[in-house]
Amino acid sequence: MKSKIFHLKVIKIKSGCNFELSWENGKTIAAIVDYPQDLDQGYQDWKQAYINCYKNLRGKVPKSGRLTVKKDPAALLREAEARFLSIFDRWLRDGELYEIREEIAKAATDSSINRRYWVDIILTCNCHELTRLPWEAWEISTTTRTNLSGFGTIRIARVSNTIYAGISHNKIIPSIRRRARVLAILGDEKGLDFEEDRKALAHLSKLADIKFIGWQPGKDSSSLKQEIVKEIANPRGWDILF
Repeated sequence: MKSKIFHLKVIKIKSGCNFELSWENGKTIAAIVDYPQDLDQGYQDWKQAYINCYKNLRGKVPKSGRLTVKKDPAALLREAEARFLSIFDRWLRDGELYEIREEIAKAATDSSINRRYWVDIILTCNCHELTRLPWEAWEISTTTRTNLSGFGTIRIARVSNTIYAGISHNKIIPSIRRRARVLAILGDEKGLDFEEDRKALAHLSKLADIKFIGWQPGKDSSSLKQEIVKEIANPRGWDILF
């Protein structure tokens, strides 16, 4: 399967961000957009909701006293995640980024290619605040006028600036000659539904060897941690940790 490659650099400068998309032989599109202040707060709210949810699942029920009914932590987590993704999506829909989105969308609808192919976006960010954002959730196909019903599939990969410096736009990336290995570490499933996550990974079963690890009733946390450490250190290594 062939791949079209874009490089996207996102650099935070004071209260704004510079987006620079480059491809082929020196072609570039650049845009500057304001960095939304509520994006950082949205991330912190989601992070705290995630921590609270797992603390609640691991907590103990009081033996006596009045029980205060609180909102389901899992529901609060879902709400916080939805708000965070909404802020992130609204930011990336900024009109200043229209040309960048359109160029990527056009690459995914190349009528001269009559088979499936990848449109790879190699992403580099200059700070932790940008790197931690859920870039994989960027729905480029819903923010352009181009009909993305063609053969191109957009995927985003993050790399460090050091690795980015050594990547060529015209370099052919060799295919992996073995099945990819994926380790999926799922948390306590009580109160959370990981079924969709399992289904999503199951679609990769023809291309990858997938191993699931997670807490189960009757399994103590110490033995689970040992199992996770052992699998992460597997001498065969892992291509993807989920």
